Amino acid sequence: MPGISVLWPGPAENLVMDADAVSDLDIDRVVSAIVGRDEYGLRAWFARPVRDLETVRYRQEVFADLADESARAVFDEFSAGMRGMRARLARQDRLHHPQQRQGWQLAAAADYLDTVAQLAEALTPLPLNSRALTRFREFVSDYVAGPDFGRLAANVHRVRRALEEVRYSLRLVGRTLEVGPGGTEPDYSSTIAKLFSRFGCGGPSAIRQRSEWDDMNQMEEQILDRVATLHPSAFGQLGEFARSHEQFAHPDVTAFDREIQFYLTYLAFAGRVGGSTRAMCLPRLASRGEPIHAEAAFDLALLTRRGDAGVVCNDFRLSGPERVMVVTGPNQGGKTTFARTVGLLIYFAALGCPVPARTACLPLPDRLFTHFERAEQAADPDGRLADELVRIRDTLTAATADSVIVLNESFSATSTADAVRIGRDVLDRIVARGSIAVWVTFFDELARTGPATVSMVAATDPDDPSRRTFRIERRAADGNAHAVVLAERFGLTYDRVEARIASCG
Repeated sequence: MPGISVLWPGPAENLVMDADAVSDLDIDRVVSAIVGRDEYGLRAWFARPVRDLETVRYRQEVFADLADESARAVFDEFSAGMRGMRARLARQDRLHHPQQRQGWQLAAAADYLDTVAQLAEALTPLPLNSRALTRFREFVSDYVAGPDFGRLAANVHRVRRALEEVRYSLRLVGRTLEVGPGGTEPDYSSTIAKLFSRFGCGGPSAIRQRSEWDDMNQMEEQILDRVATLHPSAFGQLGEFARSHEQFAHPDVTAFDREIQFYLTYLAFAGRVGGSTRAMCLPRLASRGEPIHAEAAFDLALLTRRGDAGVVCNDFRLSGPERVMVVTGPNQGGKTTFARTVGLLIYFAALGCPVPARTACLPLPDRLFTHFERAEQAADPDGRLADELVRIRDTLTAATADSVIVLNESFSATSTADAVRIGRDVLDRIVARGSIAVWVTFFDELARTGPATVSMVAATDPDDPSRRTFRIERRAADGNAHAVVLAERFGLTYDRVEARIASCG
């Protein structure tokens, strides 16, 4: 059963995103938090969401199996064993003495055999349901029982046994160290122990196991050369093993070792960011026209920046003719965070991963667009508004009924009247295409454009309107001037400023 993959059931079409969308949603930050040092080169896979339903479901099945801690422990143990094998091979690459290099290769092969055999045994009783892991279990069971694995195991055992029988002696003669065959010199240990026993001394203590060290000095290399000369058969077998088994690991096993890390690494990340008030779930995938929703969703990017502090969960739902969530409310109220949350939910759903929400039903789009406010560039002769219009034109040209668009404070570079007129036209085009969108805006008028739009408002504390709750509520835009509340709190209203000026006259 060659070419087994636990990530790819077949070719998959990518979800289309550009670099601006990756930056706007802060995806690189989240992926960096997931992969850490990225010893397995996982970043490329986490940067490749797909629009292929079969691939997403294939991966969700694996995540569902690994939700069982006993199953995950089996694969964690396998990963640790393979990591140890690779560490031995990495040490081997740094060595120069041929017999020492061959010895480390033999030890790595022994680690590999133990790791794979233990995996095959541990997988047998596991209640696996995913197509990927059940297929791999069948493969590894057949592989361990097959001739290639048996031949490698027999060769490792034969060579190790030959080396274990090697005996040699070291004799200091003046300033010279002589290496000779073992067993030819008398063993004085028992004589010395008997002599000192009359003074109450016990027998010699057991030889302490020395930690492995991959470096040898010149004298040790010369001793090894002489020992290899004294025992040509054992070291000849070692050399033959190294030549015959230069690549001893099965490619499907090494591929699995890397691919399973996609799941284990993400689950480890989910365990770090989860908590009593936050949960992650495998989302249902919504077909076109089916309601989409998320309950207790939160922003992974914010969590990686701030930790637990300041992360608030929110809900949303679109059903029936509803296509666009228009988010209004005061500055610093969590609107952009909410929009980014929606984008990240869809992104990680398209990777087949659990998403940051208690429950969710999400679309699997063909494209994920963002249209975030950009700082004006002095070298741009057309200005910021023209740049925004060009970008939104390109987005609307490419968008389809299967696309998702995240807009944040678009068209704020012009007057309110013009921004509302442009915004309404853009909303009409989004609705006409059937795309799903979330739009953060200062213009309450955009939240009242028809049945396709849903008004979401960043709430404040009813007892203290200057305090943000970071809750995004589904209700009509209230048009409250929260800036006036802040001005009153800090004594910056027109009347109070005018009074202070007058008092200084």
